[in-house]
Amino acid sequence: MSNPLTFLRPLRYHAVRTVLLVQSGPVAVAHQAAARVRALFPGCVLEGLIREADREEASGFDHVTVVRWEERLAIVRRLRARRYDVVVVLLSSRGSDYLRLLPFLLRTRAILAFNDRLDYFPLHATRLGTLAHHLSGRATFWALLPWAAGRFVVFPLVTLVLVASVARLYARAAWRRARA
Repeated sequence: MSNPLTFLRPLRYHAVRTVLLVQSGPVAVAHQAAARVRALFPGCVLEGLIREADREEASGFDHVTVVRWEERLAIVRRLRARRYDVVVVLLSSRGSDYLRLLPFLLRTRAILAFNDRLDYFPLHATRLGTLAHHLSGRATFWALLPWAAGRFVVFPLVTLVLVASVARLYARAAWRRARA
């Protein structure tokens, strides 16, 4: 899983050197997003993760990795060995869910999401609503799972600990007053 700081730190556009673009949508949108990434981060090394069906149309990248469904675990292991400054994901409604979730498994400093109209935004903890709006189906569930865990598990536990601490303080104060 990605480092939790990935979703808390701001994206530093001037410090981006390596970018991985995950083709989780149509290849035409991936090419347009690659051109947009080149304009956003001039001089960066742009690598592409392209589906096997679109292998012939893969151009505009410094390095291309072709992914097949059967080799997805090996690809994840190989990509996790590297650290990217930014991983770009296409949030297209016509894309593949397993590639849409890949950026959350890689080691990266930031995740940049593009929609079909090439609007982009960095994924950040304050933008979970925007992420839910652009993702669909199972991808929304897995992307919002950390938020839901925090909302429905961590917050009640923290509240319980705080209430228990306050109750302990009041009980000790009452015991001291009674003893004095």
